[in-house]
Amino acid sequence: MVHPTPPPLSPEQRERLEQLADAARLRAALYPLPKPPPVRRRSRSRQYPGGRPNPWRTARGRRRG
Repeated sequence: MVHPTPPPLSPEQRERLEQLADAARLRAALYPLPKPPPVRRRSRSRQYPGGRPNPWRTARGRRRG
């Protein structure tokens, strides 16, 4: 498919576009995206497969000291 050519930019528009591109590149270099925190997995022992919490009396009977 052939893309239509955009209308030519005026010198002012071209200058503004170059400034914005430079600013975006500088921001990306100075402030890299932070790494997402590690995924915390819930232990399966505390919950049924459906995600409902264990009944109170069964969870209470497991305490051993």
